[in-house]
Amino acid sequence: MCNPAILVVASTALTAAGQWQSALYASRTARYRSQVAQQNKAIEREGAEDAIAQGQEQQRQLGREVAGRIGAQEARLAGNNVDITQGSAARLLDDTRMIGREDSEALSENIRRQVKSQQISAWNYESESRTAKAEARQAKTAGMFSVASTFLGGATQYAKFKARG
Repeated sequence: MCNPAILVVASTALTAAGQWQSALYASRTARYRSQVAQQNKAIEREGAEDAIAQGQEQQRQLGREVAGRIGAQEARLAGNNVDITQGSAARLLDDTRMIGREDSEALSENIRRQVKSQQISAWNYESESRTAKAEARQAKTAGMFSVASTFLGGATQYAKFKARG
């Protein structure tokens, strides 16, 4: 028959080893989640920068389109010997400019909202990363306390066994 004291020591050591392994796994998993969140944050920031660049290009293109419309209107009106500086011709050109400004403002607002959304996502990923890093540290700390508790429990059982014998 096996010595009960050896069984207590072996059981305690195996339980403690399992607890420590579990703590390491939890810590590594949390660190991995932190790294993924950091990568996602970088992607969102890059997307926001790209949205700004694309928005600037869309603004330039819209400006060219509006200028082209105005130029075409002026050419047609002038070709028909209409004075473009007054009356309905002037109002037509002013309205075209106004609609162009409104379109430009709407485009700017849409870009601003998209960039803001991506910035918020980036900040959320940063928070997620920090939380995961804290979980990684906590997993190791909790693991150490579990291992210590297991060893103390095993030592208590061993002492009781020895006191009986």
